[in-house]
Order: sequence, then C-alpha cells, then structure tokens
Amino acid sequence: MAASAESGPVPEAGPVPESEPVPKSEPVPEAGPVPEVEPVPEVEPVPEAGPDPADAPAPPPGSRRRLVAAALLGAAAAIVGSIGVWAMVAANGLRAAAGDANAALTDRAATRTVDRAIARAVNTIFSYNYADTAPTRSAAQRLLTGAAIRQYDELFRLVQQQAPKQKLVLQTRVTSIGVELLTGGRARVLVFANQQDTRAGTGQTSYGGAMFAVTAVSEHGRWKIANIDTFSG
Repeated sequence: MAASAESGPVPEAGPVPESEPVPKSEPVPEAGPVPEVEPVPEVEPVPEAGPDPADAPAPPPGSRRRLVAAALLGAAAAIVGSIGVWAMVAANGLRAAAGDANAALTDRAATRTVDRAIARAVNTIFSYNYADTAPTRSAAQRLLTGAAIRQYDELFRLVQQQAPKQKLVLQTRVTSIGVELLTGGRARVLVFANQQDTRAGTGQTSYGGAMFAVTAVSEHGRWKIANIDTFSG
C-alpha cells in the first residue's frame, strides 16, 4: 500500500498589495477669448477719368453769342475804367497847373453854383420824348453856347430821325458832378449820369451810364455849356 504523505500546512496568503492610486489628470485650461481681428482698411476706389475736354460738344451758337457779349461788356468796362483814371489824372494836372488861380479849390459857393447849373442843363438837354421833341430842342438853345450848339444839333438830328420810329423816351439824371477847374467865368466840369430809355407801347426799358466833360462859360450871370467832350478822340 502506498504511503500517504501528509500534506503540509498551506501557507497563508499575504496581504494583497495596495494598488497605487491613478494620478489625477491636470484640468484642461479654458480657452481664453478669441482676439478680435483688425478690419482690413477699405481701398478707396480709383476715380474714373472724366471726359476729355476735346470730346465735349461745342456750345450752341446762342451760348457763343452770350460769351462774346460778356467779353465785350468786360472790355467796355475796362475802357470806361481807364477813361475814369485818365480823367482824374487830367484833373489833378489841371489843378496843379492852375494853383491858387483855380477857384474850384478855394471858393465852395461858386463851385456849387456851377455844379447845380450844369447838372440841370444836362438833365434837360439829354432827356426827350419821341412824341414831342420841340421842348428839348428849345431848352438846348437857351442852355448851350458856342461850339456846343453845333455839337448838339448834329446829335439831335439823329434823335429826330430815330426816336419816332422806335418810340423812344429818354430820361437822363446826373449822379455825380465835379468842377475840375474854375477860373473867372470859365469852368471845366466832369459829369457822370444814368440814362433810362423806354420804348412806348412795348414797355421795354434799358439802362446805361454816360461820362463826359463839359466846358462851361458864364454869360450874363448864367452858366451855359460851351463844349462837350465825350473822350472819343
């Protein structure tokens, strides 16, 4: 019979080793705010090229006429301005030459008398009504003398021919007057006047200015126009 071997004592199981703790994972940091993207500056549009002046249509004939008229008016204004400057220079020259003999510089009362007389004369002889020009012609004979009568007669012949056809009524008013030279019974006077002419029946009215010089003489205590200088020469 086989021998039975005694089994030895079963060794006790040792303590189960503790498992090491699983390391905690680091928290994921929260994402910060997304930085704003700077806007891309807008590119200014390139201006379109304008039309070539050479390709522009020519102005209509009416516009050209208006441009020409404007240019002529500008030229006329320049001429009138130059005449005014010349007149002032001439006046200064006359005054300097005359010196103390020029009563226009020393006798205000006599100067005002000449001013008033010539202003009234100019207003009268350069105003007329086409329907009856006789009163103007008659007044001119009293207010003019010497060469001025011939000058006025030549002018008034044109008035008598044209005024009735155009039915013109002319009114002249002196706006400025000044005695340049006054010696004894003789004076030279610069005159600036506004003129208004109206065509009867149409109501058309136009305005203009006039500048001229007159030589005046005293006859029997009354001042008369002896010469009219329109600076045309």
